[in-house]
Amino acid sequence: MESVEQVAISAARAPSRFDSTRAFLRESLGNRAVWLSLLLGFTGTAAWAGLAASRARDAAQRDFRERSTAAAEHVAQSFRAPLEALYGIHALGCALPDVDQRRFELFAQQLLSRYPSLAALELFDVVRGEHREDFERRVSSRLGRPFSFQEPSRSLPLRMERSPLRERHVVLTRLAPYQAQLHGLDITFDPLRREQIAAATRAGTPLVTGKFRLVEDPEGTYSVAVYHPLFTGAGVPPTEAERQRQVVGFAVALYRLAPLMSSALSGTHLQQTTVALVDRDRELPASEALLFGALGPSSSAAERFQFEEEIRFAGRNWAMITSRAAPSFFASAGSHLALGGVGTLLVAVLIGLGSSLRKSRQRFHALEALGPYSLLREIGGGGMGRVFEAQHRLLRRRTAIKVIAQEQASPEQLHRFDLEAKTTSELRHPNTVVVFDYGRTQSGDFYYAMEYVHGITWDELVQRHGAQPAARVRHLLVQACGALSEAHGLGLVHRDVKPTNLMLGVHGGLFDFVKVLDFGLVRVTRGGARGLSKQGALLGTPRYMAPEAFASSQSGPRADLYALGCVAYYLLSGHEPFTAKTDAAIATLHLTRMPSPLLGRGVGDTSPELERIVWRCLAKNPDDRFASAAQLLRALSELELAPWTQADAAAFWAEHEAQKEAGAAAARPDSQKLP
Repeated sequence: MESVEQVAISAARAPSRFDSTRAFLRESLGNRAVWLSLLLGFTGTAAWAGLAASRARDAAQRDFRERSTAAAEHVAQSFRAPLEALYGIHALGCALPDVDQRRFELFAQQLLSRYPSLAALELFDVVRGEHREDFERRVSSRLGRPFSFQEPSRSLPLRMERSPLRERHVVLTRLAPYQAQLHGLDITFDPLRREQIAAATRAGTPLVTGKFRLVEDPEGTYSVAVYHPLFTGAGVPPTEAERQRQVVGFAVALYRLAPLMSSALSGTHLQQTTVALVDRDRELPASEALLFGALGPSSSAAERFQFEEEIRFAGRNWAMITSRAAPSFFASAGSHLALGGVGTLLVAVLIGLGSSLRKSRQRFHALEALGPYSLLREIGGGGMGRVFEAQHRLLRRRTAIKVIAQEQASPEQLHRFDLEAKTTSELRHPNTVVVFDYGRTQSGDFYYAMEYVHGITWDELVQRHGAQPAARVRHLLVQACGALSEAHGLGLVHRDVKPTNLMLGVHGGLFDFVKVLDFGLVRVTRGGARGLSKQGALLGTPRYMAPEAFASSQSGPRADLYALGCVAYYLLSGHEPFTAKTDAAIATLHLTRMPSPLLGRGVGDTSPELERIVWRCLAKNPDDRFASAAQLLRALSELELAPWTQADAAAFWAEHEAQKEAGAAAARPDSQKLP
């Protein structure tokens, strides 16, 4: 047996793992191939790092160019989109030259709430010097208080004082938001503004001004205005001399530059970037040409990226100049180290995809079996959720189920969904869609189950079959009035009566049975109101909204009657009462015009008595309409028209189903068609 000393000596003599490693390193360092490999490796790494830095710089430059271009487009759109509001008040000024301040403000405030980048909307009157006193007397009489042309004083303290007599005055007579101290402002006191309105008159089209300071704004706060001239008669006079003689006013949109640009750039991800908006008019000095921001420091192209994007707006050429420091070589070279995180990123993406697929699968299975209902197919959808055809598993009853995903909806949308379900469940009229159930899925999505209506919307009726006979229109309107009468009696205003929210079909063996849908925008007028009347929001569908609904979300039951009048006009004529490209233009038409006469435009049997009822529904003043849906229902019932019988309706539905089946057969592949 070995002694402890012998074991210790043996252990001391045995080569350790450290000794082996040291020997291996000593042998390797003496090998030329290793040194050559290291040299090539370091050289390749340095070259690759330089190439990566160059590519990173090029990529950063391209990215910055793309962001700058996108930002310029966003800024341009922020200026151009509100021109719709300018066109709206221009149309109002042409249609109603003497529109009063109250009515103008109601109309303009709705547009301002839609376009927050606008500071104000205004109407100016052009008054010749010899007509000044008569104009001031007329306006004073209309306002019930003294009115005179005024301008800022020339000395401190600054105050408004009566403007002197001039050959021509351009006077602010209607404005929103209203500021009493500006009412009657004669802008011809300012040489710059005189030139601006003269240029707009010469052009005959909307023209944006250079920057200027509003009377009410502090030093350093600048705005631009777009002047849209109004002329006597229709259209723009053909010559400059005629435009000078016939100009009677200006519609004006005011933009405060700093808030608009800050808002427009807020979502463009141009961090650590210098942005400037410059007017490229060569006649302007540099201080006047700079509309917003600051120009970046002058540096070499290697030190900074700088791009200039052209913006054409209302007759002027602007440029948005963006610049930022270029990334340094050493910072860019280090970027290749981030490649090591690609694998981790891919793993994270795969995990995220797996989680998303798992959630989607859970949601799908949850929707397949929603409480006691089996979902059959999706039949519709929109901003307030998806709609499925379903069947109660025990009762075998066909049902329509509306579902809104909790994580995809805002609190306001969830509130409206809840309001729609609970409000509709209170209604018992046979012509209102019935709500059976309301709840939440296991994944937290809200849903409610309602009766499935076998039929088509009134919009589909007109689109597929054209204008409808007066007798049938009366038959449909009577049923819709019954449903609205119950709702109004309970203090509920629908606020979105339109052809797509009205259905007709076969119900309990009755043909042409009407159902009123979608109480998602309902307003509760009784005590303890639950409705969402969001300030500044446009609630409803503009093509079917009453004039007062554009100015206030507090419209009453007679707004529903106006909308029903629009629907009746659509059924009888085959086209909507008003058509235009923008909501502002539609609003102007609802406020100022009546639709074309019905007689001779429909199927040939439009009743004069029914047309008078439609016109009364379409009265601009709510007090001139029917007092209630019940009164409208009585007026329709008392019309001396040939009845629309169940035989008439049954014949229509037989033809409709035959056409539907023929269309479905034509759409099937040849292999699925019967021989």
